Amino acid sequence: MSTLKEVADQAGVSIATVSLVLNGKTTVSEATREKVLACIESLNYRPNMVARGFKTKKTMAIAVLLPTITNPIYASFIHTVEYLAHENNYQVILFSYDHENILSNFDYLTDLYDRMVDGIIICGIPPLPAPNHTKKAKQIMQAFREKKTPFIFYNEEEQFSVFLDTFDIPKNDSSFMLLKIDREQAVYEAVKHLIHTGHTRIGFIGEGVVNTYPQNIPYHKKLAGYKKALLEAGIPFSSELLVTGTDGYQGGADCFSHLSSLEDPPTAYVGTGDTISLGIVSAAIKAGFSIPDQIAVIGFDNIQEASFWNPKLSTISVPIYEIAKAAFTNLLLLMGGGAIPFTIKSFDTQLILRESSH
Repeated sequence: MSTLKEVADQAGVSIATVSLVLNGKTTVSEATREKVLACIESLNYRPNMVARGFKTKKTMAIAVLLPTITNPIYASFIHTVEYLAHENNYQVILFSYDHENILSNFDYLTDLYDRMVDGIIICGIPPLPAPNHTKKAKQIMQAFREKKTPFIFYNEEEQFSVFLDTFDIPKNDSSFMLLKIDREQAVYEAVKHLIHTGHTRIGFIGEGVVNTYPQNIPYHKKLAGYKKALLEAGIPFSSELLVTGTDGYQGGADCFSHLSSLEDPPTAYVGTGDTISLGIVSAAIKAGFSIPDQIAVIGFDNIQEASFWNPKLSTISVPIYEIAKAAFTNLLLLMGGGAIPFTIKSFDTQLILRESSH
């Protein structure tokens, strides 16, 4: 790969002039700029972002950590962040922690520190260090704090607090910000609607592994909303109507197969995600049930497929574009040395009624 000096020599200018062109400065004449750009292209020169970072203290790179990239809701999140990052000349480094053992020792933070990322966005349940790696992880986090590297979280307040407490970070540290939704209220409204339309046997279908570490707060918040609606309506809670399955359509189909075989099966289902809920819809239709006359289904997230399925899925809409935009714009503000007026911001959800429920 070519060097900055080779570009300067071929263009017949100084290294400083090449740097001015690369940084978009207008002090270079148009003729010189075009000549330098032509040499950059012919030599296939690529700037060394890490080396530049040592000089400027910025690498123009951020990291985004997601629980999975297969769930459409997170695909939408990263799509928005990447678009905004590109618009602001930032590159995105993506980490997925589908497999809890991969990141349990927190080595990924060491990697991100070595890459000198300017900011970090963490979604879902952030992996915490294994006990024998806690000391090392705390050292890395302290190094991030000394550099004033901002962190933006999209999860629950309890998980946010666990993360801060693990690393002895004050709750009012303005470099750490939380974006959240009220999952309990969202599911409460959905179950309340099902009860008002005549359902008293309502299945609750959870995605993935419930007992992940730390505790899967989002799942339990949704479950709390389910129980609250039942209690308010005087409907006894039945643990046999609670089932968890693997993420995705097959997980929903398997859960429906189990619950529909009960002696007194549910007439309605609430899924903690849209993909598992769409799996319920498909399995119910395949089994000969009419939707929504015999079986009603409500999902969570409002992914694009929900409005194109047949029948279209009723769901809880999460403003994922607004959340992703807020994550990046606030990160950008903090990376630029600005201040944010809050460290916790909540976004409203909306119950969207379509063809899978009355």
